[in-house]
Amino acid sequence: MGNTRAWPVLRTTDLTEALALAERLLSVASWYDPDGCYLDAWAHDDDQVRHLTETAPDASVTWYEESGSRTASVSRPATTLEQAREALGTWAGITRCYILWHNLKWPAVPELGLNEEYKYAELQVASNTHTIHCEEWAPEHTVFVHARPGHDARATWLAAQVGTEVVGPPEFGW
Repeated sequence: MGNTRAWPVLRTTDLTEALALAERLLSVASWYDPDGCYLDAWAHDDDQVRHLTETAPDASVTWYEESGSRTASVSRPATTLEQAREALGTWAGITRCYILWHNLKWPAVPELGLNEEYKYAELQVASNTHTIHCEEWAPEHTVFVHARPGHDARATWLAAQVGTEVVGPPEFGW
């Protein structure tokens, strides 16, 4: 068992730009399963839950209570890039949220001594935040590549394949 590390490769106020970069990164993956993609949002009150579920009646809602405060995790599948764009665009107008592609493989990079990676390979666009868990609001959207801990070189290589670079330190992932 283990957890990913997530390297930010773009921060932008333009959600279209963030999703375009995600699409380019998906094209670098040696394989990905569109069914392994979902959208997740944190709702901090009943109005946010209502707005999120009105836009996605198929969404599942899980409530959490901590220190007298209730928060809901609202999730729904997004199996096409168009569905991901539409859903993230809608939900980003309501609260902090992210889209995660988790069923993919990063290619081998023999010159760096890196084999193909499946277990830790993920791609994420986090909206209105700089963190993978959407803990704090920010005016930007952040694109993260997830990989095996210690594989900073893979994150740098992936970013370079799409004309960008790692723009911050890695976060402890899932």
